Amino acid sequence: MKLRRLRFFSIFVVAFVLIFAVLNGRFLVAETQYSLGMTPTISPIVSPAPGNLPIPEKTEIKISDSAILTIGKIGVSAPIVFGISDKTKDIYDNLSRGVVHYSPSPKPGEKGASIILGHSSDYLWKKNAYGSVFALLGKLAPGDRLQVQYDNGTVLTFEVKQSLIFAPFSNDSRLEKIEGGTDSSLVLVSCWPVGTAYKRIAVEAVLIQ
Repeated sequence: MKLRRLRFFSIFVVAFVLIFAVLNGRFLVAETQYSLGMTPTISPIVSPAPGNLPIPEKTEIKISDSAILTIGKIGVSAPIVFGISDKTKDIYDNLSRGVVHYSPSPKPGEKGASIILGHSSDYLWKKNAYGSVFALLGKLAPGDRLQVQYDNGTVLTFEVKQSLIFAPFSNDSRLEKIEGGTDSSLVLVSCWPVGTAYKRIAVEAVLIQ
């Protein structure tokens, strides 16, 4: 009887591990690469030198509909997809093109919190180059930097301020405070824990340059 139970338990564990690996293969690859130091190193984007011209008190940020999000620490370089409706299906369908800007929120660089959505670990059998673009979002810590570069040459640098885990469709006062801010910030959002849709992780980064 004990041998039968042990065999059943062993089969259960093996099956669980295999199913987990299949469903979260993208995350496991990203986590392994990060642990082994194999995550691609992405150099910060450098803005053109202003020369000896005086720096104006206020600089107008030029916003367009084409931009790239770069996070050097976790090897992310992905296009930001603009102009998508706020319907869940439309957002999900466009996550194969990069990370999606949540259209009701301001664009990166505008006043307020710009919300950017991305996959943490899409299914392996789906053809999606960005299926694990936010798999390592939990590795970001206060002080880490990320950048948004618009196709017109505008480069914005953001610094991570905080991360928080929250339940979707809930009234979380911490999230409401972030979304209600008037300063220009970026909020990166993905599913959490990786491979599930149980909760969400949000990383807030504020504009510093």
